[in-house]
Amino acid sequence: MAHQLVGFANEIHAAIRSAAQGRTPLPDRKFSKDDEYVGYGLKTAVWRDTMRPFRPRIVALSHDERLDLAEALLGERIGELGHSGIYVLALSVRELGPPHFDRLDDIAGDLIGWSHVDGFCGGVLQPLLLAHREATLALLADWNTSSNRWKRRASVVAFTRKIGESGRFTDEALLECENLIWDEEDLVQKGVGWALKDVMRGDREQVIAYVKELRRRGVSSTITLYAIRDLRGDERRSVLDVQAGR
Repeated sequence: MAHQLVGFANEIHAAIRSAAQGRTPLPDRKFSKDDEYVGYGLKTAVWRDTMRPFRPRIVALSHDERLDLAEALLGERIGELGHSGIYVLALSVRELGPPHFDRLDDIAGDLIGWSHVDGFCGGVLQPLLLAHREATLALLADWNTSSNRWKRRASVVAFTRKIGESGRFTDEALLECENLIWDEEDLVQKGVGWALKDVMRGDREQVIAYVKELRRRGVSSTITLYAIRDLRGDERRSVLDVQAGR
């Protein structure tokens, strides 16, 4: 990476360190005892205010330079710097496509927590799903069987929010969820449940029937209870009444 980009990455790090007011990066144990996320503990609003002045300079970089900068920031494996790298990628998403997927695969190897995954999915993978459907689905299918838990989580969280609600990716989402229903990682299970919840908004009957089948098969309630968060009354009870083996 060019010397000027190393300097730019260091400048961003220095600004984040300054915003942290002398705190050192520490593991975040709030949401997961084994989460490898290490960060300065900046609130999202403070991090955004810290990054805002850098936006014009980031946008002025060439596409390749932005990829290099994102890779350098995520490579520090510090929470806020990773989020800054994801921010750089999101600013570049219209220029990203299948020729860059090998690079994105490498960069994704430096995601270190659920918040990185969720930001990466919302800012990068979901726009790519809409712009390059088949190639992005192939990338997600590959991540679905990865030894990296964050890539596995990303392979289903990519189908949340408006993507899931659209009803355009139901079959693909259910396939990736099915592959992970026995995953031992809690944060992967929660990603599966979240994906099912949002995909249900776009294809209610099909997904409710699938969640009932998961309960019959004895799949973790971490998944099934998350999946039915939107359901109320008789509809919710009809799912909860389903017991394993029946």
